[in-house]
Amino acid sequence: MRYFVTGTDTDVGKTRVCAALARALRERGQTPTIVKLVQTGLSPGVPGDADDAARLSGCDAYEFVRFPLAADPWNAALHAGSEPLEATALAARLDAFADPLVIEGSGGAAVPLNERETLAYVAARARCEAILVVALRLGCINHALLTLAYLAAHDVTVRGAVFVERTAPSDDDYRDQVRRALDVHVALLGNVPFDPDATRSVSGAATLFTNL
Repeated sequence: MRYFVTGTDTDVGKTRVCAALARALRERGQTPTIVKLVQTGLSPGVPGDADDAARLSGCDAYEFVRFPLAADPWNAALHAGSEPLEATALAARLDAFADPLVIEGSGGAAVPLNERETLAYVAARARCEAILVVALRLGCINHALLTLAYLAAHDVTVRGAVFVERTAPSDDDYRDQVRRALDVHVALLGNVPFDPDATRSVSGAATLFTNL
C-alpha cells in the first residue's frame, strides 16, 4: 500500500502524521519507507521534513528534490533555474521502493508541479490512497471539502482524514463543527492534540492508524 499524506494548507502537521503512520505500520511488523517528494524553503545540508519524519518514526526516509525558495514546487524550481518537475518521473522514482510507502506532499494536493500538473497527479500515477491532514483552524472546512473534491476529480481515493491542533488546543465546539461537516464525506481517523513535544505527539498519533 502507498499512502499520500496531503493537507488543507502548508504547515498543518503533515510530517508528524507521516511519522505517526509509518510508526504504526512498523509496530505491526511492516517495514515502511517515508518519502518527501519536494522539500522547499531550505538550503542544502539543513535537516528537512524527511529527517524529522525518520527521527520521529524510526523508519527510513528520503527526500527526492530540494529547492531553497519557500514556494510551490513549480515556482521554486524556476527560481532555482531548474526544469519543472514531472508527475510521471516522480511516480517512477517511487517504484524503486517496496511497499508500504508513506509519501509526504508539499502544501496541498493542488500545489503545482508545472504549468499543467499538481501533486495530485503524482498520487494518481503512483496509485496512492490519500490521508488528508486538516489543521483545526477557521476556514479548514472549506479547504478540506475543496481538497476532497479535487482528489476525487483526479481519481485519488481518500482513506481518511486526521484533525491536527497545530499551534494551540482547539475549541471542542469548533472541532465538533468540523467533524459534522466532514463526516459524511470522509472517514475521520481521529484528532492529534496540540503538543510541543513532537516525539510524544507522534507516539500518541500512531494509535489513530491501528485499524487502517
